Amino acid sequence: MEVFKNMDISSFLPIAESIAGGAIGAGALKGPLKSLDDWWYYFFGSKTELARQKAELLNAQKLESYKTDIYNEVKNIPPEKLQQPKLDIIGPALEASRYYIDAPELRKMFAKLVASSVDSRKETITRSAFVEFVKQMSPLDAKILSTFVSNSQSNKLPMVKINRKLANNNKIPLKSEVLSFELFSDINERTMIPSAIINLSRLGLVEVTYSEWLSQLDYTKIFSLTPEYDQCTKELQELKSQYQVFSNNGFLSNEQLEGLKTLANSSIELDQGLLTLTSLGKDFTSLCL
Repeated sequence: MEVFKNMDISSFLPIAESIAGGAIGAGALKGPLKSLDDWWYYFFGSKTELARQKAELLNAQKLESYKTDIYNEVKNIPPEKLQQPKLDIIGPALEASRYYIDAPELRKMFAKLVASSVDSRKETITRSAFVEFVKQMSPLDAKILSTFVSNSQSNKLPMVKINRKLANNNKIPLKSEVLSFELFSDINERTMIPSAIINLSRLGLVEVTYSEWLSQLDYTKIFSLTPEYDQCTKELQELKSQYQVFSNNGFLSNEQLEGLKTLANSSIELDQGLLTLTSLGKDFTSLCL
């Protein structure tokens, strides 16, 4: 097997070592186990090596994109505003960014952080904690913050909580932290928005309130177009249909039927609210987005 002539067994998957308990060189074991590893490499190792080379090439391309992102940020800094990099920013930012090369949204945020470390104009708002913020974010978190930048006239976004309102005026929460469909139309993203908002709130970048709202907006018109509202209304219609069926067939006890009637006679109601960018959030978005 000429193809294996110069191959070092230690570079292969350690099948032999795992079988022999490390005693690869022990007489009769050496030959058969060496052959086993040779064949393993022939069928799997070479493919793994090719995959590794492809991954390295792809990683190199992403690193080049990252360098370009940083360069594009730095070249916009006036020459007289350039300063020596702040080590407490550039060090942690470059170290952490190695693990986020695959996420363009977060990579660009790291690029802006690195560039801010050499920009004297941003010295008063640049914080080393911002590196930790980016590390704890998902691409969706970054996208939510970006909506504040694209809607620059306001640091507030309309948001609702969807409730089932019973006849006695009690409310059953169904959906919370719902943003408009105009801002987020991807259904998969919408299911993760509440947890993303909780994370951003935990970091102190946004605040959630249902005691304030934008009075100039028609919340019902805006949020009746959301898939969350549509789902809740369909569920209510299903409850009404079930009540009609079970009230006539006697399958449910009086107590069960009364409980179903209570739900069927409910209505869908919106709690109007706001998602607000905090002062810390303003500094963060002005620097990283």
